[in-house]
Amino acid sequence: MIEAVDVDFEKRIQSVIHEIQDVAKSYERVVVAFSGGVDSTLALFLSLKALGREKVQACTVDWGEYFPYHARENIDFLITSLHVSHRYLPGKNIIEEVVSRGPACNLCTRKAKLENLQKKFGEKTLIIGGANQSDSWGVRGVKIVRNTYSPLFDFSKQEIFQTCQIMNVPIRRIGENSLREGCVLKHLYKPLAANVHGQAVVKANQVLLKTIQQEEFKSDIANVKIVGPLQKNQALINLQPTPNPKLKSMISQRLNDIEEIDTITWVEWPLTLVLRANLGLYHNFDSRYWIENGKIQPDFVQPVSFQWMPSTNRKLRTFQVVDYWIKI
Repeated sequence: MIEAVDVDFEKRIQSVIHEIQDVAKSYERVVVAFSGGVDSTLALFLSLKALGREKVQACTVDWGEYFPYHARENIDFLITSLHVSHRYLPGKNIIEEVVSRGPACNLCTRKAKLENLQKKFGEKTLIIGGANQSDSWGVRGVKIVRNTYSPLFDFSKQEIFQTCQIMNVPIRRIGENSLREGCVLKHLYKPLAANVHGQAVVKANQVLLKTIQQEEFKSDIANVKIVGPLQKNQALINLQPTPNPKLKSMISQRLNDIEEIDTITWVEWPLTLVLRANLGLYHNFDSRYWIENGKIQPDFVQPVSFQWMPSTNRKLRTFQVVDYWIKI
């Protein structure tokens, strides 16, 4: 049986392709900020449809060790599949500087990715990104800023997946989240104040993803959050569906062997996170809403409640999860 195709939705896709053509007319070349995730993959695919391979280049900001497990393999596979010119641009030092003052995904996108690309390619190059309604940039930002353009700006995540299905866009998942995947540092809920913090989040998430892949365990959510005071790395393990006792024990043992991690806890019950926040963020309920519902809750396998407190640390730009408790 052939499924009916939504004609209006197909017209909407064609409208995006025409819009890309119109916006690109004002620029000498087009560079797509490409992470290998579903959003940037679709943005790249539509750009190629609109402009052709000879006018489009993909560029990936290289996070070094903070790239998710298998991310490079996925990027290389997609670039080969799409037959598009591609290059890596160094970005590790920039992302470390941004996260040294607390988690800041939007600031990282702006400074480590978009500003980095703008500096490299100049104002005569159109930078295309994958921002959409599933993130705060898509909801509170604008579609075109200077030479940065988000063709998927008005799309929901569900509509992005639907478009990929209709157009047979090749998608490769890392395995950490069925909806949104990204840089490993998104799982560090404290400032990257020392090497031990970065190593804890990198090693823990590599161990988790490598183990479930080896055991052929298909996950919807798989991550290890690093929380706690700066002197103590506490690991919160999120894995859905629930693993069998043998796999759970294997993962626990391997995470306990990581010297940079002090304690591990499986998220199996609702929990409360205790957050210290920069005073500006503490008093900004809109920003707190997006951190709670856009950044944190989608990565947890159980409901999360939040206890916010102001921080006296002037170096803290955003927030730090300093403690938690489980509701059994």
